Amino acid sequence: MSLDTKFKNFQTKHDLPDEALAELLSIFNDSFIELAHKLLNQSNTEFKQPEKVKVISNKKFATKIAVDYAEENGVTLDDFNKEKITKKDIDDFIKSRSGSSSEKKQSNKKTVKEKITEKCSGIDKNGNACSKEATTKPENAKNCYCFRHALDWKNYELSSDSDLEEETFLDPIARKKCEIVNDSD
Repeated sequence: MSLDTKFKNFQTKHDLPDEALAELLSIFNDSFIELAHKLLNQSNTEFKQPEKVKVISNKKFATKIAVDYAEENGVTLDDFNKEKITKKDIDDFIKSRSGSSSEKKQSNKKTVKEKITEKCSGIDKNGNACSKEATTKPENAKNCYCFRHALDWKNYELSSDSDLEEETFLDPIARKKCEIVNDSD
């Protein structure tokens, strides 16, 4: 409701003539001007300049992975106030928007590996046990492996009958060498 409308309603409510309303408006305007002058003359009043909002026009994703991740999760450049948006920024935005993104990640990924925190069960080139931390447990594997040994995890698994296991995993050339050594005995 505008100020003129309020004054007109006041006039009809109290049955005031037009001259009374004009005098009331004059008093109101004079008091308003006087108040403004007093405020301007006060020396302890500090006027703050409004903060300039930094407008970023060169927004872009930091990597192609971030672009793909943003598309998968329905996030656009307009959702951020940064110049370069990383995958971590997108992840933080998703977490703040939905509360928990871990459930979405579980359903979207079709991996068969689990995150494990133990030592790798693989064997290095020298024949020693791998000293790296196991990061995955492949499907159907009994043990956990680091990223290098997870690729050929079947070579490091042992079954209950270890004699049969050795023969099944040996390549044909190694099998022939074993037969030649066994025949010479």
